[in-house]
Amino acid sequence: MKSQLREMFIMQDKLNAAINADWINDASQDWHCAVLVEGAEMIDHYGWKWWKHQVPDIEQVQLELVDIWHFLMSAQLRQYPELTQVQALEKSVDAWYEALKEPAAKAEFLPLAKALVGQAAQSKIAYTEFNQLMASVDFKFADLYKWYIGKNVLNYFRQDNGYKDGSYIKVWNGREDNEYLADALKANACDEQLADNVYKSLSNAYPTNS
Repeated sequence: MKSQLREMFIMQDKLNAAINADWINDASQDWHCAVLVEGAEMIDHYGWKWWKHQVPDIEQVQLELVDIWHFLMSAQLRQYPELTQVQALEKSVDAWYEALKEPAAKAEFLPLAKALVGQAAQSKIAYTEFNQLMASVDFKFADLYKWYIGKNVLNYFRQDNGYKDGSYIKVWNGREDNEYLADALKANACDEQLADNVYKSLSNAYPTNS
């Protein structure tokens, strides 16, 4: 688990730096606010409206957890301004290893989601709540790792294809890019070639390359 956590933190740092070279010092990038907003979207996918019938969309909830994980890692790396990049990385890995090394028992989803959002509103990192939320929707660490790799690749793919200037096409032949990502992850084993294979799959499916 530690090696996979380290790999994800390194990938997140590189992705952030590709978008903004000085991201680690840019106070305008509020990662806790990003967690808060994604947490609200996750609650919406689960369902909270007591006045109408709702069925939890667990797959979308899991995907929101992956998005939240991107922002939690980024916020974590910003916790140690006095340390070198390598030291901050290792402290981040250690903190999350302690939080995730033991799978949590299942608990009720909505109170946990509200607690995570509440922590984000206070610029705090919800270690325990994140672990418990994963358990509440049957999302194991192996799932988090595989989907993180996939979403990281998709984020690079978006940047490479005009996400910043607005020319990126998010819906391909009636399907969102996230759906093509899901296809690519299902078709490829979780091995050293996963990232490369997912990128190739997305490139092959993208409309301008077809």
